[in-house]
Amino acid sequence: GPVAARAIARGHQKEAPLDITPKEPCAAETLAERLGGRLTPFRGVRLDRPGQIDELAGFNEGEWWVQDAAAALPARLLGEVTGKTVLDLCAAPGGKTLQLASCGARVTAIDISGDRLKRVAENLARTGLSAETVKADVLEYRPSQLVDAVLLDAPCTATGTIRRRPDVAWRKTEADLASLVDLQARLIDRALGFLAPGGTLVYCTCSLQPAEGEDQIEAALRRHPDLSRVPVEAQEIGGFAAAINRFGDLRTLPSMLAEDGGIDGFFAARLRRSPAP
Repeated sequence: GPVAARAIARGHQKEAPLDITPKEPCAAETLAERLGGRLTPFRGVRLDRPGQIDELAGFNEGEWWVQDAAAALPARLLGEVTGKTVLDLCAAPGGKTLQLASCGARVTAIDISGDRLKRVAENLARTGLSAETVKADVLEYRPSQLVDAVLLDAPCTATGTIRRRPDVAWRKTEADLASLVDLQARLIDRALGFLAPGGTLVYCTCSLQPAEGEDQIEAALRRHPDLSRVPVEAQEIGGFAAAINRFGDLRTLPSMLAEDGGIDGFFAARLRRSPAP
């Protein structure tokens, strides 16, 4: 509605702060003190005027990485991943790969761009974390075995990030949206084929468009009778119940946390394949 739309527009007009994700979540409070920042509701660290990023304390030591507070939430929806096999699809620049690896998952990060995958590899090396990186088109990729979980951060219109990328509001068209919605549906269908029975898929986009979020999930559930939605619970995302929509999916808006610098617009849904009979 118009009230929410105006609030989102006001959020888009403000400069975004710098959010970082600690490699060790228990160190977030100490890290915030060292950097002169503050904790987000999701136990990340937020800085208003960070300066040169690679000169900040702990960067060269690999203690943290840059990641908007909203972008750090989808990986949490996979729950306990220690020892599990996880595919991170469309993975670059790698924040979610780092999250999963730091939690003990056996991660394979897949992206179609070799240059962007280099950034993932650089961040893995800097943080001392381990994950396999594979340059491949997800629509053609074939894993050697079915996996426990898949995280699909699908290409989208990025309308949730206009405060960082103001060109999006002028450059994206209805034709772009239609093309991306078609691609997202094909990526979801492909990703489900990588999952072992009982496995979990988290689908996410940094879009505000229902066609790339809620509508996409409803369509996937109609196409795949063996698929079910697993609602997000507030305690999984720092108690931030306002970011859970009526379907039980994650939906952040740039108007949220307005008094503390805002947040990117993000959508994420958790889907589970039926166990083997």
